[in-house]
Amino acid sequence: MRKFCLLVVSVFVLFDIAAQGSAFFENPVIKGDMADPSVIKVGDTYYATGTSSEWAPFYPIFTSSDLINWKQAGHVFDEKPSWTSHSFWAPELFYHHGTMFCYYTARRKSDNTSYIGVATAEGTSLKFTDHGPLVELGTEAIDAFVFDDAGQLYLTWKAYGLDRRPIELLGSRLSDDGLQLIGEPFTLLKDDERIGLEGQYHFKQGDYYYVIYSAKSCCGPSSDYDVRVARSQNFRGPYEKYAGNPILSGGNGDFLSCGHGTAVETPDGRMFYLSHGYQSGDAFYLGRQPILHELIDTDDEWLAFKSGKHATIRQPVPFTGTAQLALADFNDDFSGKSLKVDWTWNYPYSSIDVTPGNGSLILTGVPSAGTKQGTVLCLRPQTTSYSYETQVGNTNGSLKGLTM
Repeated sequence: MRKFCLLVVSVFVLFDIAAQGSAFFENPVIKGDMADPSVIKVGDTYYATGTSSEWAPFYPIFTSSDLINWKQAGHVFDEKPSWTSHSFWAPELFYHHGTMFCYYTARRKSDNTSYIGVATAEGTSLKFTDHGPLVELGTEAIDAFVFDDAGQLYLTWKAYGLDRRPIELLGSRLSDDGLQLIGEPFTLLKDDERIGLEGQYHFKQGDYYYVIYSAKSCCGPSSDYDVRVARSQNFRGPYEKYAGNPILSGGNGDFLSCGHGTAVETPDGRMFYLSHGYQSGDAFYLGRQPILHELIDTDDEWLAFKSGKHATIRQPVPFTGTAQLALADFNDDFSGKSLKVDWTWNYPYSSIDVTPGNGSLILTGVPSAGTKQGTVLCLRPQTTSYSYETQVGNTNGSLKGLTM
């Protein structure tokens, strides 16, 4: 039996954001909660995705031509992969031999332990096929990253963060098709300071292999997450942690904390790091939003951020002649045959079935066992100041309307 039938004919959300000048942009570059962002470049297009947690569809994908103006293009998964239950975290994009990979973290259905799966899409179609779990080792495996070391692929991940063992970054050789681990895993870096170690990004420059990682508390009002770096002359280590860590943090008034990101190289050889950050003040409640900072080398062959050690809202545009567009209003009259990609729903609480078209939406669903929540379609808040309205076109015994 289906319950909570809702007919909606119009939804309108007003965002009040001023357009930015052409010389600077403002963080966050993707508005709203999307933690643990991953970014790659294929051709002239940048692709980004991030954590979707308990919201469906799974792992939103955004595209951009300039790193500051992003548009949602879809999701990695419309349905949960069969081996998973919940906690869809930290997806990592990788492009290799004409295939786009997504290495992602989710809880295994059989025991609710977090492990790493892999999905692939042909070219840049964004139509992903799941290949199931890839890393099922230890008491957890999360935060995958793929590094190509002169043709040999490696997968690295964070291990042991949910029990009493010290956190480690582990690595393993990866098959050329990106779908199998080869040989025994090895330790790259240990959390000897017991301050956290996750969200790693690897690259090689000059004589050194660098790993950028995040430490301290990731989440919530007390978050003090920050970004650190270590280096080695061998990918397998040993790694030397930078005495000047952290190289990026919050606490300057703009952001409460920041971390867990990846970098992407521009055509002229510069590197930009896309991570997430909690804004200070009321904007904290928008969640962990993707923010962009430029990475530079130091004279002693370490790394720094061009704008300093603190994450800041105002940054120079990456490319001359580009400008950050104002945040657009959202509206949906449901004239199409499918939902706009902006919509999301809290899948653990209810099933959902939607029939859009001809200017209306029929929304139905069944609450999950043991829950009393209704069936809702949601939009992520993207600014602290907004208004919204809808029209409900039918009446029956079900409650219906707007919720916040």
